[in-house]
Amino acid sequence: MIRPLWVEVDLEALSRNLEILEKRIEGKARIVATIKQFAYGHGLLPVSKQLALNGIDWFGVGSVEEAIALREDDYKGSILVLSSVLKKFVSYFIHYNIIPTVVDAEFARALDREAAKSKRVAPVHVKVDTGMGRLGAYYKDAESFIGELSGLKNISLEGIYTHFPVADTDSDFTNHQIEAFNGLLKSLSARQIGFKYRHCANSIGILNYPDSHFNMVRPGLILYGVYPTPLEEIGVEPVLSLKSRVIFVKKIEKGMSVGYGRTFIAEKDRFVATVAVGYADGYPWSLSNKAKVIIRDKIYRVIGRVCMDHIMVDLGDDGNISQGEEVVLIGKSERNSITAEQLADWAGTIPYEIVSCLSLKIPRLYSDSLL
Repeated sequence: MIRPLWVEVDLEALSRNLEILEKRIEGKARIVATIKQFAYGHGLLPVSKQLALNGIDWFGVGSVEEAIALREDDYKGSILVLSSVLKKFVSYFIHYNIIPTVVDAEFARALDREAAKSKRVAPVHVKVDTGMGRLGAYYKDAESFIGELSGLKNISLEGIYTHFPVADTDSDFTNHQIEAFNGLLKSLSARQIGFKYRHCANSIGILNYPDSHFNMVRPGLILYGVYPTPLEEIGVEPVLSLKSRVIFVKKIEKGMSVGYGRTFIAEKDRFVATVAVGYADGYPWSLSNKAKVIIRDKIYRVIGRVCMDHIMVDLGDDGNISQGEEVVLIGKSERNSITAEQLADWAGTIPYEIVSCLSLKIPRLYSDSLL
């Protein structure tokens, strides 16, 4: 690495987190490990390999491209695409044995025709909108929609699911969603329409809504040791660290400014370190004058605006920090730590964005030599 910026991914921590979640659901539900968007920035193939070694045989991805990458890496288990795909791409689901999310009848009919050509029956998961307002038939209209799908001979209604928009803030609405989903299942059952898999629970659902587990769950961010919102601590640990190095140190005088817009003016003489990371790497501009970093096991604050390729760090009177020193941006030292959740709080965003927006050009270093 010529430019000193890298991500470290602790695959053993990932395995330990999975074990904690498995104990949480007590084997009562199948786990679909959500690895969409490059496994939330952690690395699609290394993460999938590690989880497969730990017995995971279901993955949820965000695109057909991610599903194909898994197949080309010789993954044999089940892959569910957790988004809607245009009907002109139905052939990929048949060719690569990928399970689509079905949200409209036109796609379903196109898939049915494509499966018939290959003399196959294609499994699908139907998404129902119980309040997210994003994808799927509204639950009050879903019975007739699913009834139409059940008449397609080359489609198997393997799964049905919904998604929670406010599981972290509104338990009444979330419980209403669970009740609505249950009511739909009962109505469909009365019509002799059933599903092998039924799932609602994301990370928050797994922890806070046991009634939402049904027989399949979809852990996402919590699998990587990041809490999507303040939740009960269950012992998972961060899998990802982001590190860089000091590339320049200078002493500035009282009254001198640092960075674009001169948003930081020195109130006294001090040392300033320039570090190789910026918003082009996914380190948010909104962290300007707010974030903190760790150098030599000590916390220092970011000053001035985050630049495209650099940040500046206030070293105060500490003139002993030199070029080449390691800088922890996300991660821990012996006595201190900076989490993705803290960065999200400082940036006014969510932890999902912090980890998933880390540039794919940043080298990922994995703890397991197997990979």
